[in-house]
Amino acid sequence: MSLTAFLKENVPNPFDEVNFVVSERFRDENGDPVAWKLRAMNPEKSLLSSDNAMCIDKKGNADFKVSAYYKNIVVNSVVFPNLYDKSLQDSYNVMSPDDLLNVMLNSREFNRLLKKCQEINGLDKDFDILKDEVKN
Repeated sequence: MSLTAFLKENVPNPFDEVNFVVSERFRDENGDPVAWKLRAMNPEKSLLSSDNAMCIDKKGNADFKVSAYYKNIVVNSVVFPNLYDKSLQDSYNVMSPDDLLNVMLNSREFNRLLKKCQEINGLDKDFDILKDEVKN
């Protein structure tokens, strides 16, 4: 059996960037909609996205915050615009990528972006289905 199929030069890049127009509101100098650049998370970022959505209450009970998980998926998948860019954050008077998304996008736009980020990361199954799979 050969390892040739696994050699980097024989495998498509799993982290190719995807262009996606989140909203028609963001336009370039020619008036054309600006596409956001998205990229699938590597396994470490994917695991951190779920780990960082886990909260422990005062009684020591673990609680998975789905909304935090969704935001983590988006923040870790967006390449452009750079949600960590200070000048971009300053223009919206915020100090974090999460807060930036909250003021840049309306609910419909965020949900479009989230859906695309889930798709490129292979996370586009219904959350209840995933929960059932984890239980079994």
